[in-house]
Amino acid sequence: MIEGFTKFEAWGKAMDIASALHELTGHFPAEERFALVSQMRRASVSVAANIAEGFGRYTAADKKHKYVQARGELVEVMTFLHYCKRVGYSSPDRVSLVLADCDEMYKLLNALIATMHRRNPNP
Repeated sequence: MIEGFTKFEAWGKAMDIASALHELTGHFPAEERFALVSQMRRASVSVAANIAEGFGRYTAADKKHKYVQARGELVEVMTFLHYCKRVGYSSPDRVSLVLADCDEMYKLLNALIATMHRRNPNP
């Protein structure tokens, strides 16, 4: 099924985070619209896109590579969130809620990566 990735738990969680970040960044200062806001939105959508791409790959090694890329994008998003909390672009409580979702997403990605590694431990 071509749209099977939309039923994939990790993809759904990544889309939830991307949606939450879209809403959160909508309240940032105007001068950040083409800088931090753009970076945060692109990185968060890249998490979901890499998961979808991994889902569509054939080999375990190819899948693992895309899930590792998704994890890297997620850590980038988390760094941006910590920065936003430090500079006061959003309330610490709001940022902490999204970071908690990111922590959960990180665990999901680690599980996917480990599963793909067990299927093909050589690469």
